[in-house]
Amino acid sequence: MAGRTDERKGNFGMTRSALRIIGIILAALGLLGRGLLQTRALGVGVSAGAELLETLGRSGGMAAATTALVLEGLESCAVPIFSVLLVDGVLHTKSIGNYFGRVAGLAIVCEIPYNFAISGKLMDGSSRNPVFGLALALAMLYFYRYCEGMKATSILIKLAVTAAALLWAGMFRVKFGVMVIIIVAILWLFRGRRTLRYLAAAAGTICCCVGNPLYMFAPFGFIAAHFYNGEPGRENKILQYAIYPVMLILTGLAGAILF
Repeated sequence: MAGRTDERKGNFGMTRSALRIIGIILAALGLLGRGLLQTRALGVGVSAGAELLETLGRSGGMAAATTALVLEGLESCAVPIFSVLLVDGVLHTKSIGNYFGRVAGLAIVCEIPYNFAISGKLMDGSSRNPVFGLALALAMLYFYRYCEGMKATSILIKLAVTAAALLWAGMFRVKFGVMVIIIVAILWLFRGRRTLRYLAAAAGTICCCVGNPLYMFAPFGFIAAHFYNGEPGRENKILQYAIYPVMLILTGLAGAILF
């Protein structure tokens, strides 16, 4: 299959588990920035970007607001990392249906802890957790693989599926959802060309800055992804799927206790 040997360069570079750890650390920093600083310490909410910028003009909240902005920018760097891991997982999975089931299940499990961590509420319709973006991207890739080839019908179906995924991500306000869909689509399109795929995906990511200027940091995530050697490393699937909801719960508890 095209792209299967593209990532595998031997032992040089980072394994999948090492790259995932970097992504998790960046995601954790984002939770601290949005869940603790923005919502609890500053009280501006996660979607009040303009209000957060205004806080920079007030001496009392300048340091916290600046830190929150930087942490959200760093969090966006995790998006390319998990997008690369997702595409690589699809290229090597035996069943994309089972893969989708695991990711979709994780997205559902994470929703209430995500609300609790980010807004302090158990039910909050202002945004959906980022794992839903990965689930939508997986569904999109399922149709991509089903319609392999460059015939006109195949291309039209892929365009329609991509548009639908973008629409769903935007309509349900999935955090980083639109960016994930764009990155995954580009990575899949250029999956047989290692350097080009990252350059093209980084360019696509920059387009997302129209919606949020902080996303300009996201392309830096491809620097770490560039050193991914395709090797699995030491992986524990239970820990792999459990760590994000645990992070969310801990962030929510820390916010409730500290603020």
